[in-house]
Amino acid sequence: MNTLSIAVPSSSILNEPGLLLKTLRTYEYVRYCSIFGVEELVFYNDGFTNKRDHDRVAELITKIWRYLITPPYLRRKLIPIDKDLRYIGILPPLRLEIFSVSKRPVSGERRLGLVVEKKGRLYVDVGLDKLFRLEDKCGNVGEIILVEVTDPNTGIAVCVDEQVYRGPILGFEDSFTDLLKYYSSKKFVVIATSRHGRIPGLDELEELSRYDRIALLFGSPRHGLYEIASRSGVKLGRVVKYIWNTVPRQRVKTVRTEEAVIITLGIVNMFLRRS
Repeated sequence: MNTLSIAVPSSSILNEPGLLLKTLRTYEYVRYCSIFGVEELVFYNDGFTNKRDHDRVAELITKIWRYLITPPYLRRKLIPIDKDLRYIGILPPLRLEIFSVSKRPVSGERRLGLVVEKKGRLYVDVGLDKLFRLEDKCGNVGEIILVEVTDPNTGIAVCVDEQVYRGPILGFEDSFTDLLKYYSSKKFVVIATSRHGRIPGLDELEELSRYDRIALLFGSPRHGLYEIASRSGVKLGRVVKYIWNTVPRQRVKTVRTEEAVIITLGIVNMFLRRS
């Protein structure tokens, strides 16, 4: 299975006026990543943003992301009331596949649950009015794990050693060069997006499925990747494999970063997942 990562500048959230729009934009990135099963969402400092602002918006993004990827039936127990989350209730649900569970579990149903300890024994909270006893030891107290309900009547569950998609992992980088170093260390094939790039050829798109790790880089409406790279003292064409224009013949002055993300993911997904 290919690993797909996307990187967007933190300024794409920071420059939104007001908490409401910052909340909405963050949701859009997490939602778009979840639609296409993107494993990693990285926000980087584009070099036009001071570190203090980057760190401040990173904290906000983390709060919103943590809320969104927490199973809805566990949020009240795990997410404290926070003024930064006052607009979270207007967002559509993320609706990850693993979040889709019945109100009353049946035998064999798999759910995410919170590991808790009671009188020296491990239980799992799966969002019901009672705790389910774990038949085997797995996970640590406070950890969310995947379990299978074996007996809903007596409240017994077993751990499931299987990877399920729980939304994108969140990451932050303090500069564009730090972002490139990170992807280089993880052996990612890096693809930049730009209106000044070229339209990807069919052979290049078909080649995507052969790469184990792919990173898609995006700029912001104010500063494209050529500007961001130049600000960091690097030439974009020398540090990425391709520079693609995934929105050719655009009829607007600028394409918003979140728009470029979903357009590009829609194109890449058809070729990346076909095998």
